[in-house]
Amino acid sequence: MRLGDMLPLGMGLMMGAMGMWMLHGALTGDGGMPGAIFILAHVAVVGLGALAAAFGLHRRWPALRRIRLHRPSLRHAGVMLAVALGTAMVIHVIHGGPPWT
Repeated sequence: MRLGDMLPLGMGLMMGAMGMWMLHGALTGDGGMPGAIFILAHVAVVGLGALAAAFGLHRRWPALRRIRLHRPSLRHAGVMLAVALGTAMVIHVIHGGPPWT
């Protein structure tokens, strides 16, 4: 396996575990903070990206240009989401829930 194949697997593992962690906290009533932090972190990243684009920083630093032009492939996203769903299901079954809920 190449590094390009390993990255979606690792990201999917983390996404599945994090999703179950946040969902469990929300359903049990003791975890509103992880969801809020998750949303705020994404808002901050999008805001920083908008500021960088507004000031034209991608013209000054080639690394920012490469980041701006990067688009994950459909295969990358599919593998990542499939692994995330599989991880979430395994955690759910091990934790004691039936796999169909």
